[in-house]
Amino acid sequence: MNYRFYGWENADVPASSEKYIKISDPKMMYDILDQIWCEYTCAPRMRMLWADDNKTLGQCSITAFLAQDVFGGKVYGILRSGGNYHCYNDVGGCVFDLTSEQFGDEVLSYENNPEQFREVHFAKEEKKERYEYLKNEFDRKLSEIRCTAVTIYDDDYGCEGVPEGSEPMCRVLIRYENGAERWVKLSDRYLRENGIDEGSVF
Repeated sequence: MNYRFYGWENADVPASSEKYIKISDPKMMYDILDQIWCEYTCAPRMRMLWADDNKTLGQCSITAFLAQDVFGGKVYGILRSGGNYHCYNDVGGCVFDLTSEQFGDEVLSYENNPEQFREVHFAKEEKKERYEYLKNEFDRKLSEIRCTAVTIYDDDYGCEGVPEGSEPMCRVLIRYENGAERWVKLSDRYLRENGIDEGSVF
């Protein structure tokens, strides 16, 4: 499947948090957000232009910071006319912009842009509220996705054992309801706390 957001071809970074382990990559995140973006999550100054066929309009900063929650990395901003910044993500050199399609055929520059910080953006109460709404809806949608732990292997630490100060990790083969499978790394603690064994649905 082809996507229309910038960087989708190489957007294969995994979730950096166990909370979001079901998210395979930014493309999967986009698919979920496509069900959530709405007039309310759009920036107020642009709501009169928002439409179902342009869902990413006015969604950039809250989306980029939510993507940072999921994948880590940094958020950067492209200066636009009027002094506002269009936000996108850079995770270890993997650059993607989940809301770029709102600009149509316009070519944006994703180099040498200033880093953006949520403390600055969320100083605007309305933006913080839109982010929290988007995050809560995203988490709710994610909780509806069911996965099965098919196989669980203890990570191989060799004869030296688990490095001091590190958590024991496991490799887990998870299967989605559509039959797709992928290997993920989860801590033994996370598996125990969530009661996940081979065959568990979570």
